[in-house]
Amino acid sequence: PLSRAVPLWGGISEGGYSTVLFHGRKKVTSDEWVEEAVHSGKLVSAIKALRPRKRAGPWHVLCDNEAFLTAPASKAAHRQAKVLLWQIPPKSPDLNPVERFWGWLRKRLVARDRADLKAKRPPLTKTAFRARVAAICKTKHAQKVAKNFAKVLRKVCTAVVAKRGAASGM
Repeated sequence: PLSRAVPLWGGISEGGYSTVLFHGRKKVTSDEWVEEAVHSGKLVSAIKALRPRKRAGPWHVLCDNEAFLTAPASKAAHRQAKVLLWQIPPKSPDLNPVERFWGWLRKRLVARDRADLKAKRPPLTKTAFRARVAAICKTKHAQKVAKNFAKVLRKVCTAVVAKRGAASGM
């Protein structure tokens, strides 16, 4: 339910998972993104936490098609932060490895909720649930899962390039 929604923006790479932004509402506006993620340095900090090959940028970031990411203010902020966005084609979540990570995370959260119910513990508050999400994301296992999802994307992209546009047979 929406009362359990934890608006979270994060990213993965072969370096693991890194949180960019927890925010108050379900949708982020371009103004919030620019101020709370880009200008605050959270986006660059998250990128650096993933140990990119280029420590000083520019960094290439695969992103979904959220409108706030391509708003003029966001584009200008990204340029200033040395972040170059690569957008996945619309309706292609299979090309966005962080979507697989979110699915993995949801399964872990459901398992913990079931354990709480079985143990007859009271439901978590929103703050406690958010802390649970953050704690799971910081585990070594979560980092390993994120790395593996990123490696799968690299493998698929390498196959597509090698086959000149076709990834069939994988």
